[in-house]
Amino acid sequence: MKKIFTLIFILVLCFRAESSNVPSANPGSAISSIATPVSSALNITTAKTKDIEKFLGRKLKLKEKLAIKVFQWKYKKGLKAKKAEDPAKKGKTAMILGIIGIAALFIPYVSLVAIPCAILAIIFGNQAKKADPNNGQAKAGVILGIVTLGLIALALILVIAIIASGGFWFG
Repeated sequence: MKKIFTLIFILVLCFRAESSNVPSANPGSAISSIATPVSSALNITTAKTKDIEKFLGRKLKLKEKLAIKVFQWKYKKGLKAKKAEDPAKKGKTAMILGIIGIAALFIPYVSLVAIPCAILAIIFGNQAKKADPNNGQAKAGVILGIVTLGLIALALILVIAIIASGGFWFG
């Protein structure tokens, strides 16, 4: 008896249940003139709560209204963040930082600013080059940053060599 029930249970699970399709009414019939189709195109990112209530056909609870407003705020915030990440702006920033880094090397008490400017120029330049490989400003920023770091390293090696040799001022 258990085997028969098990077999029936397995057969029931194997059959697919599908709904039947009812053909739609003709455009001129009375049914289609009474029923008005609901528009399924609702942009939730810009819709007001009254529009959403009308679309759903029920009144929203306070918790649901707050959730919709939070979602809309986060969505708009995310769009603004994506707009700020323009590769052309990063390339221009990289070039400006590279120029500041090179120029800061030759100003006596400002030369320490050259190191972070050069590093940031390389970082922003590489990010802009990933987005657009033909960005000339990004390439210039990377090159200026590398040259600045190279000159800093050369000056540091020269200073260390002079100090290690006893200095040029002790004759």
